[in-house]
Amino acid sequence: MPQSSPVSSSAKSKTDTSRTAAQGSAGTTDKVELSGCKDEVTRLEEKAKAIPVVDEEKVARVKQAVESGTYKVNGQFVARGILKSQLSDELS
Repeated sequence: MPQSSPVSSSAKSKTDTSRTAAQGSAGTTDKVELSGCKDEVTRLEEKAKAIPVVDEEKVARVKQAVESGTYKVNGQFVARGILKSQLSDELS
């Protein structure tokens, strides 16, 4: 995800100087390193991978409640969810 941030005039002049020097040297090119951003993205990716897609404990609790006949369905909650889903689909 590209981010833009204001560049101070001193940073810009350093970049311009580096660019001029790089262009003046044969075989040298400009190089930009975003290691700070890359490290953050990598850390967040790893954190996201560690989160299970399915909450196995909740599935087990619901399954047990259904099997034992103690699972209670809140009709209003279900109806609200259906309506939200329908409205969301229509707005998309």
